[in-house]
Amino acid sequence: MDKVHEFTLDTVDFGGLKILRPISTEENPWGNLSILRDTPWGDQIPVVSGEVYSHATHGYALPLMKVIGPPPEALLRMIPQKFRGCASSKDCLMIDYEVCQPCVKMPDCYIPQGVSESIALAASLVMLAWKEGRYVVIVEGMEFGD
Repeated sequence: MDKVHEFTLDTVDFGGLKILRPISTEENPWGNLSILRDTPWGDQIPVVSGEVYSHATHGYALPLMKVIGPPPEALLRMIPQKFRGCASSKDCLMIDYEVCQPCVKMPDCYIPQGVSESIALAASLVMLAWKEGRYVVIVEGMEFGD
């Protein structure tokens, strides 16, 4: 899952916005996160226009903030119950059911249950980004300079 960018946008009105964005192609703006489309994780990832995203990269983030949705930490609570348990819970010596689920105290080793390994890896990447307060966005369409 190495084809993502993690960075911070310096904005006038919102300070530093932490962002995780997959590297897209012309035909697939979701990049390596395309496996999450139509999953509980993908349903929480906003798709923003290239124009809105470009404004944010130039410091004007209000249009982005209007479409980006809830704070990243809140998205962790939106994962349905059947996917909240950790797939490693039966073999884990340090399982703590209070934190071994999507939450701000979630350990880095958490793996969502009830999905394929490839979906679990992509979902873990997204949830760890949310845990650290990082917005995950998909940029669709032309940006300034394209």
